[in-house]
Amino acid sequence: MKLITLFQNGTSYTFDELLEQTHLDPKTLSSQLDLLVSEKKLVKKEALYALRTTYAIGLLDIKNQGFGFLLQKEEDLYIYEEDLGFALDGDLVLVHVGRRNKIVEVLEHNTLELVVHVKKINTQVLFLPIKPLRLKIEVETQQTFLGGEVLLVRLEKYEGKTVYSTIIKSLGFETDPGMDILELVYQANWPYEFSKEAIDEAESVNPVDIAPRREVTDELIVTIDGTDAKDLDDAVALKKEDDTYKLSVHIADVSAYVTTDSFIDRDAIQRTTSVYLADRVIPMLPRKLSNDLCSLNAGTRKKCLSVTMWLDLDANVIDHKIEQTWITVDKRLNYDEVNLFLDGETTLYTKEIEQMITDMAYISDILEEKRRARGALEFKSLEFKYETDDLGNIIDIHPYVSGRGQKLIESFMVLANETVSMHLSSMELPCIYRIHDKPTEEKLMNVMNMLKEMGIKIPKLHHITPKTLQNILDKVEGHPLEIVIHTMLLRAMQKAEYSGKNIGHYGLASTFYSHFTSPIRRYPDLLLHRLIRAFLIETDNFDQNYRYYESVIVTIAEKCSMMERKADELERETDKLKTTQFMANKKNQVFDAMISNITKAGIFIRLENGIEGLAPVRLMKDYYYFDDVHLTLKGKNNKNTYSIGNPIRVKLIDCDVVLRQLTFTVLEEKNYERKDFNRNTKQKGKA
Repeated sequence: MKLITLFQNGTSYTFDELLEQTHLDPKTLSSQLDLLVSEKKLVKKEALYALRTTYAIGLLDIKNQGFGFLLQKEEDLYIYEEDLGFALDGDLVLVHVGRRNKIVEVLEHNTLELVVHVKKINTQVLFLPIKPLRLKIEVETQQTFLGGEVLLVRLEKYEGKTVYSTIIKSLGFETDPGMDILELVYQANWPYEFSKEAIDEAESVNPVDIAPRREVTDELIVTIDGTDAKDLDDAVALKKEDDTYKLSVHIADVSAYVTTDSFIDRDAIQRTTSVYLADRVIPMLPRKLSNDLCSLNAGTRKKCLSVTMWLDLDANVIDHKIEQTWITVDKRLNYDEVNLFLDGETTLYTKEIEQMITDMAYISDILEEKRRARGALEFKSLEFKYETDDLGNIIDIHPYVSGRGQKLIESFMVLANETVSMHLSSMELPCIYRIHDKPTEEKLMNVMNMLKEMGIKIPKLHHITPKTLQNILDKVEGHPLEIVIHTMLLRAMQKAEYSGKNIGHYGLASTFYSHFTSPIRRYPDLLLHRLIRAFLIETDNFDQNYRYYESVIVTIAEKCSMMERKADELERETDKLKTTQFMANKKNQVFDAMISNITKAGIFIRLENGIEGLAPVRLMKDYYYFDDVHLTLKGKNNKNTYSIGNPIRVKLIDCDVVLRQLTFTVLEEKNYERKDFNRNTKQKGKA
């Protein structure tokens, strides 16, 4: 590790502190520090060494369009393509900060593996990466190639503009069904295959139980999931008892099958989450567990950790119980049929089920209103639903619409998560929390100013509260810019993450929040189940377990947060791939669109079906100035101004499936009138 990398977080060090950090001898350390000071990369003030303010250190995020960002804690730094040098996506780099930020040194190469396509031209063999690299790849091998192979290679040695690599494995051929997504998975370095030991263990796994389980026989239990879901980890039941409602949330007890440091557990913690891609799921657990042993399939007796909550008529939790149970799901329902029933368009299987779903919707609506009243935010984001053929080809694509059935389950899961988190926290037990820090006032005020310029009337604000934000979200419901505005506000938020320290959840306005309800697909939930088992159910080794979990929770939480971000990025890249494939035969077509974001590179536009692309500044007729405060582009000569939210007419001129990039050109460079929008729309009992 290079000495200067120690200064990447703005930390200052004394000479003695650096001796301890680097384990260098004093003479060598002194020489290296003197050199960095003479190069004006470090500054020495009194006894402290620090990075000069004209430099920044961080990880490089290169976009498919060619430009990149230096990832920073406060605000990322934009870097033009020509200023990236030979740095690769994910590298730790030193950047000179100025009017144009420029990479001056690669401190650590973090791209260790690449997926490459083999191209054969006569006798020449080329190895082409599936993502921009800007370096020539040489593969050291004696293997004979046909052309069209897809390889996973390890980068071994960098020499100038060439990087030398060796083959890790052959993934197949470009034309193999599903290869397009598979190569993205390997490129992301996502653990795709389970170890043989984990597979063998899953086939013969025996449940571990010491304390007895209660057999649940007095409830009508249902699951409500998507029609194609196979990993069913939550079931619910609701019964009215005089002036109270008894709400049961039954969660698959994965901890009864997956023990700490087993082969299955080791594989699970490498993933920490299942990943849901366009036409496949990469599960956290072997399918023998996720789709069979642990899945709450109807008509089968299953082990659960259950939270029973007694609610008063205002849906306040007045009592609760957490326990091990045996349950048998009476009926599997899906979101489509529940949504149709709640909209009055169909019936369900029995009058008893219909009455329970009606009561559930009633309680869910009250819970949602209570969350809103305390300041919870209900952001909407765009998700795609794909229709594919047997070969994975896109037949159709459209935005995924969430109905009352989805919101019903969401309300109950949130309540169960809060109840369990509060229970462990009140007992001062080790716990893994889902936390969400409040956003900075500066970022929120920037968004408020942009909203004003978009014609949305905002009251004068001195302090922005969650209720302020929710009022804005209410105001724009049904507006053509609704998703754009939700996206802008989401970008201003901090990212939710996992932690052993509770600071609350800003977005949900929850004092206590943990993930408990999805242990089949999320490791934090599995860990929380183990904590419950160790401290509330099987307590013989309480002190030993307390010390153990207190020592490992921080590390596990950091790993889970990191892998969640990685999974999100993989899902986004898959969406880009499938949308570019869908648009591939629509080149030169004209579309009505809306400006969803603006950067130095150009105008990001969103079509009516939600698909996004870029209209680059370089293809526009005039020279445009970028205002990084208001996020606008203004023409030097024609004085045209483009802002987020402008309607715009564009033409698709390029569809690069390899780069997962749609390029548009603006058909009419003119100012578009924007109508003021100042109406308040009430929520319809759903987010």
